[in-house]
Amino acid sequence: MDIGINWHLRFREEIKYLKEELELSELQLAIAERKLKKYENNNTRSTRNRKNNNVVKLSGRIYTKRDPT
Repeated sequence: MDIGINWHLRFREEIKYLKEELELSELQLAIAERKLKKYENNNTRSTRNRKNNNVVKLSGRIYTKRDPT
């Protein structure tokens, strides 16, 4: 990106490019925050019957005292 000896113009072009990149990053961050908030609301709120909605139920027995062999 060589414009010439006019360094003010070069810096203005660089600032313009960085501002556009910042705006794009801010938009992506806002979208990611909305998705995270939606995910957290769907997966961490309690149910109406006061049971924890975020508990994993195991299907089998867990043996805590196993044979050490």
